[in-house]
Amino acid sequence: MLFEVLAFITAVTSALGTVLAAKGMKGASPLGAAFYSVLTQAVILTLLLLTRSFNTDLLAVAYFVLAGVLALGLGRLLNFIAMRNMGAAKTSAVIGSSPVLATLLSILFLAEPLVASTLAGACTVTVGIVLISGATGFKMERALIISLLSTFSYSLSNIFSKAGLRVQPDPFLSAQINAAAGLLFFIAYLAITRQRTTFKVGKNGLICFTATGVLSSIGWLTLMKALELGVVSVVTTIVYSYPLLTLVLGRVFLREERLDKRTVIGSALIVAGVAIVTLL
Repeated sequence: MLFEVLAFITAVTSALGTVLAAKGMKGASPLGAAFYSVLTQAVILTLLLLTRSFNTDLLAVAYFVLAGVLALGLGRLLNFIAMRNMGAAKTSAVIGSSPVLATLLSILFLAEPLVASTLAGACTVTVGIVLISGATGFKMERALIISLLSTFSYSLSNIFSKAGLRVQPDPFLSAQINAAAGLLFFIAYLAITRQRTTFKVGKNGLICFTATGVLSSIGWLTLMKALELGVVSVVTTIVYSYPLLTLVLGRVFLREERLDKRTVIGSALIVAGVAIVTLL
């Protein structure tokens, strides 16, 4: 049960980070939130890595770099673009399909076994996330395609991380390279687009984004260890149940979330889906 517990810790830190980022973005851009959180994460994980001895396998490093660019770089950027054009609810619903997609990709690329209970749990979590997000009226528009690409990017990142950990089972190295690659991606993107206003955030925003980076550091380490010990499909299903935790934390700290029939049913489905994956 260790990797399931680690995956759940990642879900908790993701939810806390989302709430803090939402609070900090009241006066700052989503790109600013992403940049400062990834910067903090890269610094913390680099300092942690330097406190221990490690070896590097070039193939593993290549996998970790690809995973970092896909998740903390391209995936996060596409997610923000989709959110700006399609809204947070619909974007959250699309990203919620990650457990199903990751399960299929892990079978295709990592030869992980197809377990009926895992697939059923992943589908249940996905439906639950769609319900609590409040998303309705999907159309095949540009923003939806971008959101789907973001979902694919996040899911494929876990595949590359798992592949790298099979070559070199070092969660610290994987987490650090992921964060560094994501940071370099954002630096390159901001330099090319010349979005200098991204760096201008208030004191409250900077505190929130830095705290988000600290939480992301913890979450990314536990995620890498969970991927090392467990299978991608189960880990991803547990991790991507975090919108439920975000809903609860948002209700407590931001007082912006509302509880209706759809939300209650969706929450129950997420809990049931995670239970199916972990207990069966």
